[in-house]
Amino acid sequence: MSSSPSSPPASSPGSKTASAPIGISGTTWVVTGAGRGLGLWLTRHLSAQGARVLALARKPGPDLPGVTPVAYDQSDESSIRRAASAIAAPVDYVLHNAAIRGDTGGLATLTADHLAEVMRINVAGPLLLTRALLPALAPDAVLSFISSRAGSFTEGHDPDGDYAYCLSKAALNRAVAKLADDLPQRVLALHPGWIATDMGGPGAPDDPDEAARRIVALLAGPACPPSGSFTDNWGLPIAP
Repeated sequence: MSSSPSSPPASSPGSKTASAPIGISGTTWVVTGAGRGLGLWLTRHLSAQGARVLALARKPGPDLPGVTPVAYDQSDESSIRRAASAIAAPVDYVLHNAAIRGDTGGLATLTADHLAEVMRINVAGPLLLTRALLPALAPDAVLSFISSRAGSFTEGHDPDGDYAYCLSKAALNRAVAKLADDLPQRVLALHPGWIATDMGGPGAPDDPDEAARRIVALLAGPACPPSGSFTDNWGLPIAP
């Protein structure tokens, strides 16, 4: 988690993308992990801009205009199928945000069962939900998977002991590349920054409200990255 550098300055090309006028009102978004953390901030921004949001979470967040809570447990295949069956077409955007960090004790405390659990939730869950949502996706839908620079072979130098999390994000990035090959919709991975949520911790330097604003603006704006991309929330590429 702590491998995430601060966002680029306001003069960067990415900052122009984040502040560009975008048309969100009337679009339909699916957001997972929407009950708290980054997912809740994303949902708040979308609600404020007039989007229709299907907020998938184990526990619903606050009542917001245009937001429909949908019960969802990403570790449970039957829950994934039920949630998808409750979502009507067309879906314009999917934000796969739900994930767990898991154990941070390093190699000394890593177990096969724990690694399997993190991979199940962070990798298999988003893939299964994507498959279940295919009939509801608009032809030009954008599927965004919240990943992490910690999953990059090149840039993911991380002193923390979260082996399972880093491995799961590396696998998720490869899954995004595979989906981009297989689906006509735009599919991309996004590093949200090291943000001050329950997962990121109180010492994280990036504000989740600002990160959510930039993510929404990037995905719905004219400079949304191409399918198969792995970028930060400014749209700047991250090496695999």
